[in-house]
Amino acid sequence: MIYRREGQIRRLERLKEYVHDLKEIKVDSVEEYLKDKKTRYSVERLLFLITQGILDFLDHILSSRHQVVSDTYEEILENAYKHDVISKELYSKLKGLGSFRNILAHEYLRISDEEIFRNYQKMLEIMDEVIEEFEETL
Repeated sequence: MIYRREGQIRRLERLKEYVHDLKEIKVDSVEEYLKDKKTRYSVERLLFLITQGILDFLDHILSSRHQVVSDTYEEILENAYKHDVISKELYSKLKGLGSFRNILAHEYLRISDEEIFRNYQKMLEIMDEVIEEFEETL
């Protein structure tokens, strides 16, 4: 695969937009989150878009710069760490993201609203670091 910087820049810009939109939701407690179905749907969709955006960004870097093809979403994260695309610290924070993405996308397991809310809070905490590392990668 050929590395396409312009495509990566677009991916990163969309990721920033999704993070901005997630931050605008401003839900401070799980009780507040549970009260509004539209908020829950919005958070779930944005979390899916963010997780997919992270994984797509890393997968493109791996395949185009390192000729590494990953078989699973979790393997994308492992390979990104092994090939120094992301730091050890960021890898430890993103570990499990592939499984979470699959649960959101396919609803194979019924994930609780409380678990979604915990992941919402986690994303708010780590996304500035994710974006900073991705910008350095470009």
